[in-house]
Amino acid sequence: MFFSKDSQLSARVFGPVLSFPLYDADCCPAARDCLAVGNVVGAIAEWQRLADLGSGGARCVLAYLHLMGALSTPIDLETSRRIAISAVGGSRGYANYLLGCISLREKQGTDAVKYFLESIKAEFTPAATHLASLLIHGHSQDNKQKAVALLRKAVTAGHRPALLRLAGVYLSGQLGFTKRIVGLALLLPAFARVWISLKYQVFSIHCFQVMAGTTRPLFTDEGQRHREKTNSLASSAFRRVIVRCTHAIAAFTAAIVLVLQSELLPGQVGKTPGLLALCGWVLLAACPYGVSYWIASNLNTRSFISTLVQTILLCSVTTLACSAYAGQLFGSTLSEWEIAAVTVAQTFLLLTACGYGKKAAQELETTDLPIGPTQQRIVWVHMILGLIAAGSWFSRSNVWQIAYLKAYGFNLASYVLLAMVPYVTTAILTCRFVATNWWRQVAYFGILTVGTALAVVNNSAIWVLQPGALGVCLVLMVQFIGFVLAAEWTVEGSGG
Repeated sequence: MFFSKDSQLSARVFGPVLSFPLYDADCCPAARDCLAVGNVVGAIAEWQRLADLGSGGARCVLAYLHLMGALSTPIDLETSRRIAISAVGGSRGYANYLLGCISLREKQGTDAVKYFLESIKAEFTPAATHLASLLIHGHSQDNKQKAVALLRKAVTAGHRPALLRLAGVYLSGQLGFTKRIVGLALLLPAFARVWISLKYQVFSIHCFQVMAGTTRPLFTDEGQRHREKTNSLASSAFRRVIVRCTHAIAAFTAAIVLVLQSELLPGQVGKTPGLLALCGWVLLAACPYGVSYWIASNLNTRSFISTLVQTILLCSVTTLACSAYAGQLFGSTLSEWEIAAVTVAQTFLLLTACGYGKKAAQELETTDLPIGPTQQRIVWVHMILGLIAAGSWFSRSNVWQIAYLKAYGFNLASYVLLAMVPYVTTAILTCRFVATNWWRQVAYFGILTVGTALAVVNNSAIWVLQPGALGVCLVLMVQFIGFVLAAEWTVEGSGG
């Protein structure tokens, strides 16, 4: 499944182009190829061409577009109904399912049930899952049992969302305490199956389901914005490789450090950990990166800036975590529970890094204006001053000693990477400049220089504000507050 052409195409389309599954009844490979390069208009034109030729599957896709709203196809329930009715003869199950969803949007529950039943007769499994979702909210115990039977039938037919919905029904406790335990056991594998299907089978009936009540468009903003850029697929694939490699390297590094450190845990000194214990430590170290990759592969591969910011923050969080595992960050060996707490905090920070990467891309895409001399000058100033602040750590004489690197190497790496973060943040903020007032720009550069001087003085140990991590945090806090306020003030005065 993972290495077939359709699976690879699905992985490239879901997230960057499609927000939800799109079942196309395998009617038009050319439309899928258009979506793969972000050409949404071309895909819609292909479906329209086939619909005009009488294809029931293509007509159902167009009806679905009018139901959900997509690009030049606004939400229009009447048009969606008309197209779906015309498709009943060629695609009975799909068309009746869409007619049922349209009836639900119009608050016609009885008609919706009738259409769903017709769709189920045609063995269209998403209709069974949707109908079960309606029945389970009723007060009748008989309806609840019918809902469970429908969900089990859909699960047997291979509909992935049905298992997740069944787990939710069991977890609700409506069918007793024992079923709640079963639901808890089913929840994680059901969620994993749904995610894998969305990622690798986005055009399949096995993961298709109309999302009721959503306000998100079927096609993402990035997919619509890149619809005329035929090289967007290659760029996105390259960024996805970068994200995959950085996560793999970071996870491997964290796992090695934690495994080596596990021999020094209280009560474990001198003991050789067993295979099961080693596997547990490796899994504990790697889990945050698995969660982070799941988010970043969909969220941070749509633009270079998003990938860059997420990667820098990923490296910073990894060095901090490794420093904590090795006992360098806090100056003492961590216990098992403290390691677990660090892992939870690491997961939160990695997810935050994904969010900041997405936010950075949005900040730079608020306007379609080209990057002018002012923006280029600002980026270069931030880059140079950031490298000076980070490089000042290497002016300490002891950092060149092997013994120091063995004892505090991860601390040093985390401090160097963190020194760059304030400059990356404010560079993104100030890239919104349009026509900067020259004296505000000079004042802003002056504030950047003063902040850099403070970092250099502390990092090179000329005058240490506070020893250790506390001093680093104080410098970063002063820089963040000063730089961000100055950046907002400058942007405000520039008309950006």
